[in-house]
Amino acid sequence: MTASLTHDELLALAASARLMMRVDGELTEGELAYAERMGAELGLDRATWTAVWDEAVRRHPDRRALQRAADLARPEAQDIVYEHLYRLAERDDLVDAEWDVLEWLDATWKSS
Repeated sequence: MTASLTHDELLALAASARLMMRVDGELTEGELAYAERMGAELGLDRATWTAVWDEAVRRHPDRRALQRAADLARPEAQDIVYEHLYRLAERDDLVDAEWDVLEWLDATWKSS
């Protein structure tokens, strides 16, 4: 998958991914590895993805991070973000808290 996200959409993905990694209270090696690899899967070099991730951490350090993803208007961006959040969550067993995030995003996007 090549990156077809704007800078703001990348920030929303990174911020939401960070939240997804913390939502179940357990940060795993699989999640860390996928988060590092996510930029490459989007067609970004490591330095660019690291800069996006760091900016997302600074600008969206709490639960408002998920609202950034919910505010995405483009269906293509929504699909990309959802796919990566799902793939991040499935690095280990998907738990209820992760499903809740994914279902909330899906419902939010469908209602807008």
